[in-house]
Amino acid sequence: MVQKSAATVTLEDLLSAENSKELVKGLSFEQGLKLLEELVARVESGQLPLDRAIASYERGAFIIEQLRALLAGAEEKIKLLPK
Repeated sequence: MVQKSAATVTLEDLLSAENSKELVKGLSFEQGLKLLEELVARVESGQLPLDRAIASYERGAFIIEQLRALLAGAEEKIKLLPK
């Protein structure tokens, strides 16, 4: 698979990637949130076979982990700002 930059990662890229956790690490907060929203909508549609729904859940967990890390980093930066 051709290496994608985080700016061009699509939901299909995420679902088909062999190492989606590494792919998610390069996402910005906004990109991750958009992908997570798309992923949730797809799972909630009820149209996925069980194996794809489980894989989607796993990818969603990776995205949430990345979003939490980005938020924690932002909180630390804010704490360092003068009051």
